[in-house]
Amino acid sequence: MGYCPANRHIVTILVCVWSVLAMSGLGAIAQETSSPSAASDTKTAGDDMQKAKAPEMPSLVPKLEDYSGDFGSRKYLTGDWGGARTKLAETGITFKLDVTQLLQGNAHGGKDTNNAFRYSGSADYYLTLDTARMGLWPGGLFTFHGETKIGDNINPKVGSLLAPNYQGLLPVPDEPGTTTLSEFYFMQALSEQFVVLAGKVDGTSLVDQNAFAGNQRTQFMNVGLRVNPILFYATPYTCMAAGLVWIPTDWLTITSAVADNDPDGAATTTGFNTAFHGRDWLTVFQEYEFTLKPFGKIGHQRFGWFWTSRDFAELSGPGRIQFPRTIGRSLIRRRLVPRGARVLRLGKQAYSFTDPDTSADTWGFYYNFDQYLFTEADDPEQGVGVFGRFGFGGEPNVFEQFYSIGLGGKGSIPERDRDTWGIGYYHANINNDIASILGLHSEQGAEVFYNIEITPWLHITPDLQVIVDPGGSDKNDVAVVYGFRAQISF
Repeated sequence: MGYCPANRHIVTILVCVWSVLAMSGLGAIAQETSSPSAASDTKTAGDDMQKAKAPEMPSLVPKLEDYSGDFGSRKYLTGDWGGARTKLAETGITFKLDVTQLLQGNAHGGKDTNNAFRYSGSADYYLTLDTARMGLWPGGLFTFHGETKIGDNINPKVGSLLAPNYQGLLPVPDEPGTTTLSEFYFMQALSEQFVVLAGKVDGTSLVDQNAFAGNQRTQFMNVGLRVNPILFYATPYTCMAAGLVWIPTDWLTITSAVADNDPDGAATTTGFNTAFHGRDWLTVFQEYEFTLKPFGKIGHQRFGWFWTSRDFAELSGPGRIQFPRTIGRSLIRRRLVPRGARVLRLGKQAYSFTDPDTSADTWGFYYNFDQYLFTEADDPEQGVGVFGRFGFGGEPNVFEQFYSIGLGGKGSIPERDRDTWGIGYYHANINNDIASILGLHSEQGAEVFYNIEITPWLHITPDLQVIVDPGGSDKNDVAVVYGFRAQISF
């Protein structure tokens, strides 16, 4: 399916209409919300949030963080800055700095165990401007997210298709020291049922969220247990997008969006250089989230799809999937291509080493669920639950099918009410065309973590991963990856 240039004008009109509606400041608030990138943190921060002085206008952030407390009990290391932090928040300005540090080693198998111990991490900066508390107009929120990449991660030593350190891929793989303004976007509530969003955003923070497997800084580290990799074909890590969240009932949320899918407009640029012009690569996606409470225990069922007009090279993958491009070409050349040949023909397909064939568009379908099985009577988020994901991708998606499943919990040890844990398994089946040419088949892995709250602002997480057939080949030994993560909120 090709992309008609006229679609660009339709997208432009939609963005303009949404922007005009947003600036009108109609209505009240759809739901309590904050940065999509910090969605998991927001959902579990209820104990540390307090009622603030009510703004004169309806706000997207009706409750503010509690910055008070002594050194060992407050949520942020630097506290309330002598009361200045709370005063700023009451006038609509909040700032947060999170530093995530990881020590990981490849103890066995994978690509290489020699000198396979790495230190990596990131510093994430968040600034929000609440238009209601600033006295401008009701229901508006500006969010800015910057990040600095730290160190050299373990991913190349393991060689798995789904990296054991997802944070190490962001904002761009293999470029330590990079600092980017990765996200900047505007949200506006139009009524209790509609919220619009426009700007540069991480697409995987808009959809595919999960209570037990949705935050690589506090939960699972492996890509396969953080997100459905089918979605990597929908957008780069961050991109320009416009979206609409519709909440027709208290049990159904529908998210619709259109996004730029040109990698040249990803995290290291503003995105305006490619947004909906140039190569006109865009993605349309939609998700339906059902909030259910069987036997009084909260859970979510999510169904979503996407279609993109972007051209993807055959025998390759997006940057967040560690597809062995160089190794793959070497295997093809060594096994199937006469010496000196530049093109490999398999049936009707031709593969060039200098100018590979591309697929004009692709699509994907995904499913995601989380469900509490047991909760404490005084805290509905303290308990044990199950989660899972499933995805199916059209050609040339590296993965034809993907699924994961696991258990997660909070406060399972007496007197450790804020500790969290998880155990999960993933399986990724490689596209048949890629599998037959490169001699690959699938990759699977398991991970277990326990997130220990030392203080509300400091968490330490031991983590263990076992990856079978890393890189999709049974010629690679089982990789055993161990690690520790420290997360500090300033």
